[in-house]
Amino acid sequence: MSAEADASTTTKSDGGNAADGKNGRGGSHHWIFIGIVAGAIIGSILNSQYIEEVRTQVLGANYTQSDLHAHGKEVSDALVVAIKDTALGAALNGIGRLFMNLLKMIVIPLVFFSLVMGVLGMSGSGSVGRIGLKTAVWYICTSLVSIITGLLTVNILAPGDGASITIPTAAREAVPPGSVWDVLVGLVPSNIVKAAANFDMFGIIFFAILCGAFLLSLEDEKRELTARLVDAWAEMMMRMTEWVISLAPVGIAGLVGYTVATSGPKVFLSLLPFVATVAVALGIHFCINLPIMVWVLTKRSPYRYMRAMTPALLTGFSTASSAGTLAVTIDAATEDAGISRRISSFVLPLGATVNMDGTALFECVTVLFIAQVHASTHPEFAPLTVMAQIMVVMLALAVSIGAAGIPHAGLVMMVIILNAVNLPLEYTALVWSVDRVLDMARTMTNIWSDSCGALVVAHSEGEIDGARLFD
Repeated sequence: MSAEADASTTTKSDGGNAADGKNGRGGSHHWIFIGIVAGAIIGSILNSQYIEEVRTQVLGANYTQSDLHAHGKEVSDALVVAIKDTALGAALNGIGRLFMNLLKMIVIPLVFFSLVMGVLGMSGSGSVGRIGLKTAVWYICTSLVSIITGLLTVNILAPGDGASITIPTAAREAVPPGSVWDVLVGLVPSNIVKAAANFDMFGIIFFAILCGAFLLSLEDEKRELTARLVDAWAEMMMRMTEWVISLAPVGIAGLVGYTVATSGPKVFLSLLPFVATVAVALGIHFCINLPIMVWVLTKRSPYRYMRAMTPALLTGFSTASSAGTLAVTIDAATEDAGISRRISSFVLPLGATVNMDGTALFECVTVLFIAQVHASTHPEFAPLTVMAQIMVVMLALAVSIGAAGIPHAGLVMMVIILNAVNLPLEYTALVWSVDRVLDMARTMTNIWSDSCGALVVAHSEGEIDGARLFD
């Protein structure tokens, strides 16, 4: 099984909606938007019916604004009870919880088989092996740079500090690792079945990478047979995940409706700093980090190359799918930028499979934003330590490689990181409401990183027709 074949058969989107009309997902984001709006409207109506009654019950008839601030948690807890006691509130809560359980159900097999296939996609020998190694190094380095950029940005801007967002969750105590050795030991599961049962994604990811690596060492006949079996399981899990995501409009309506009913419509206004933080971090990586890396490694103008890749970047932004944009990306890289088709047909499909700079950055920023919000509203939850944030960085890198080719895969994978740092999964209801526009931006970032990788690898191999663009 060749690396090119693996890469071409395992390409995927980065949390967007595939542009392939055959699967019928092209307009799914419209239904998700409708679900968000419907949930927000239903939740707002439910909230308006009970909020004053609950405030009077807890604070008395003559409460003041200072009373609301001083006893906000008591009011919130009483409102949750009142909403749950209604048939509509119980339905919203039940639908949201069912959807979250479905998401958690598919995560472990989805990540395992996707990662094994991703490792198999890097196989090869001779020139393909050399190109594959260069490609892998570029993708790992750019993903790390993007995650660190997100980490610094969210810590500096701190969009979740002091946010007045109260989500009905069970209180949790942060349990960060004590040292680097704790992190390293945590990578290796003593019992893989127990690791899966305990949702230990570090162990699952490590085991999946080992499985993929040792599959490559098998004899050709056994390797191809096993690879076909793993590929079938990966495709089956992807279809199951697509089915779960097809339920997203209803599930999200329940999540958003229950969130708005128990927190109030103003909860979405509090997300503006978060959206701005993600935009700033993506902008830094897109316009500064990647161009600097291209210039240092090739001494070619990254912004001239960016103009040549504009058709692919705009297509990716509009479709929110790097896999759906792949044909446009390869065409722009070869015809407009002069990169050889041998390089572009290998590096770009592999990038659409494993390189998710924008998704990794988004996950890092989102998890730390959620941690800031949770720490602001739950004093018993201490802010994440440096070691815990390093764990977020490592997991964001790993799950961005394993993110499947289905709509909103970044949010599905975020379940892993939230569990790892012991944060409530209910906060994902907030992120769904603003995910579409952020999805478009991070997809464009992913495609730009893939394209830069193709340029760097082609330059190192001497396979750029400079007359097309650079000479």
